[in-house]
Amino acid sequence: MCSRFYLDVEASEKLKAIIAEAGRRQMALTGENTVVRGEAFPSQVVAALACGKNGQTAAFPMEWGFHRKDGKGLIINTRSETAASSPLFRDSMKERRCLIPASWYYEWETLDLQQSLFETAAELTPSVQVEDAGLSPARRSRHTKKIKHAIRPQGQEVIYLAAIYRYEPERRLPVFSILTRDAAPEIAFIHPRMPIIFSEGTAMKWLERNAEPAQLMAACQMNMDSQAVKEQSHD
Repeated sequence: MCSRFYLDVEASEKLKAIIAEAGRRQMALTGENTVVRGEAFPSQVVAALACGKNGQTAAFPMEWGFHRKDGKGLIINTRSETAASSPLFRDSMKERRCLIPASWYYEWETLDLQQSLFETAAELTPSVQVEDAGLSPARRSRHTKKIKHAIRPQGQEVIYLAAIYRYEPERRLPVFSILTRDAAPEIAFIHPRMPIIFSEGTAMKWLERNAEPAQLMAACQMNMDSQAVKEQSHD
């Protein structure tokens, strides 16, 4: 799963240059530059690396999320295990692969505060019995806490998220979806899924037309570091 990532342009000249290049292309295409710096959200325009018509790798502006046919929401993540065989993603996996450079991605760990309280109470007073099966979803939500984690491979300043893109009618920019897989053991407590992340040494192979996507995805980065961070207010 990946629903947010971060681009720390102050810490990386490489990211700054990629974002600037994508911004120039968006300006030429649409007359505006809205390529994100900092925290990226679904539906926003971000910088993506892909092969241009001349076969050279370049930075392009792309919107985050395939639009569903029924108009209800975006497909921001795609399961890597089934992407090559799915009619919705098959052509993009074969012909339109891209990379999303970032500094790290975010994931949220859900803590059951009520369960933690019950466990503490049981340690203090084993005879206490709690019946919570009848709680409504609204009441249950008040007993959970979400902890935001910043995650990236150990020792990697810039990460490269594997993604696929496509062109949609009436949209001026291509749209992309990030590929996911089972989470690395050390971060599985946060979420069971994670984006496919390549090292800098192997990332560009993902863009090659004759590459074997399955082999590259099997060799993705799996030694992950995570750090709890404070959620910023957007009021």
